[in-house]
Amino acid sequence: MDRFSARDMGFSLSQISSGDCAAAAARAAAADLIFKINNENVTINHSHGASRTYMLQRVDDKCDNDQSEYVALMEGGMAPDIRERANIHVCVSRIKDINETADNSHIDLRYPNLFLRGGEGIGTSAVDMNGIKKGQPLIEKECRALIFDAVADVCEASDGYQLLMITVSCPEGMMIAAKQAMGQSAFTGGITIMGSYGRIPPIQMREISNSIDEQIRFQTRQGIRSILVSPGRYCADKINQSLHVDLKTSIFCYNFPGEAIDEAVAEGVQNFLLVGNAGKLVKLAAGIMNTNSSASDARREIFAAHVALVGGTSTQAKTLMGCVTVDEMLSLLDKWGLRDMVMQSIMVQIENSVRRRCRGKMQFGVALFSEQFGLLGQTSDTRNVLMKVSQEQYALSLKMK
Repeated sequence: MDRFSARDMGFSLSQISSGDCAAAAARAAAADLIFKINNENVTINHSHGASRTYMLQRVDDKCDNDQSEYVALMEGGMAPDIRERANIHVCVSRIKDINETADNSHIDLRYPNLFLRGGEGIGTSAVDMNGIKKGQPLIEKECRALIFDAVADVCEASDGYQLLMITVSCPEGMMIAAKQAMGQSAFTGGITIMGSYGRIPPIQMREISNSIDEQIRFQTRQGIRSILVSPGRYCADKINQSLHVDLKTSIFCYNFPGEAIDEAVAEGVQNFLLVGNAGKLVKLAAGIMNTNSSASDARREIFAAHVALVGGTSTQAKTLMGCVTVDEMLSLLDKWGLRDMVMQSIMVQIENSVRRRCRGKMQFGVALFSEQFGLLGQTSDTRNVLMKVSQEQYALSLKMK
């Protein structure tokens, strides 16, 4: 759409900038990595109602469980930004060791879990500049804020404090920079990512729901009728050790196990195994099917109620109400000798909640885990369901190799 037709329709287009391209690609890469959402475009809004939608392309051979990369085409920017064609790549990857973060990475105090660095074709400051220290990648301050916001919004929707590295690159950057005579003494290695701050609309529940549905359909189209579901990869090692199932073929339901149950029933799934950390799945005991802590957080109330149900004291229940984490509560229950009884009582209610949701139309099992304590509890039919799920998921893993 050109600027004239846009004006005639009552809205204006924001100027193209390398900063917007980087932010749009970062948003898409984060959504793909965390939610398996493939965004073909991202809209960025600027002041005075100006906006622009950037078309994006997924770099398939650089997308897996640990990283995702998208590219936005930069073309026709305003001076002094890129005025010719260039591809702005952004890779969002999981940080497995905090020591992997480079000393010259940009950080944002609002998001201590996110780091931003420059890759191929992005210049490095040779001197201290406005908002950029010597040795840091040339990504302007307002652009950095927009990029950090774009990724942080996806993290917030996932309810996860994930350590992520955001790497911005431009393969043509060095050649473009070589043509720009101005400022060559101030930087080395490539272009500057520049632009103004803007806003990207928050990720929608519909997008996450569609991702869950598509994951389930992908398996059922291949004849799979016994599926493994998990909120995410947390406790993956403990789950593998206890149940001997690998989350590599798991369907991720994120904060919406109810959506996964509904779609599984609609797709004719026969055996449904839900496994994951207790911090998320314990909420099922209260019938909560949206486990995002911003929507619901009844963990303390659930544990306190079930302590009372198994004969605990009011003092013990009050003590649990003052805890912050599930592992903290489990440690107290262990100390009091109540952990097994409380978890058994909780699993009964989880079983009732899932049975109501699936309306008895499929066999299911639910198992809760903790990194500190391992397997905490399971519903009555988990072992039977596990046998069937293990067979079909193993066969699926062989197909995916």
